Amino acid sequence: MMRKFSIVSRLDLEKLNNIIRNFKDQMSNENSCYEPIILMSPDTLRDMPNLPDEKCVGISTNNYCTGMIGKYYGSKVFSDPTLKYGEVELR
Repeated sequence: MMRKFSIVSRLDLEKLNNIIRNFKDQMSNENSCYEPIILMSPDTLRDMPNLPDEKCVGISTNNYCTGMIGKYYGSKVFSDPTLKYGEVELR
């Protein structure tokens, strides 16, 4: 299951947290202990709090890091330069 949405009006972390929680609940009905991965643009990631030790462990393309950069509430967060600012994708 994939879900893509925007939090562009401002980084609405409450909306993000609710969507992640609902996604996890829905997926846990199908797969126990499912943790989604979160994809965000590098620009969005720069404005995100609560990503301890933001480190690029992937590859750099045109000064954009791709790959896992940290965790947000237990879910792995990946940088995806194809997304626009505020777009978030859960997989």
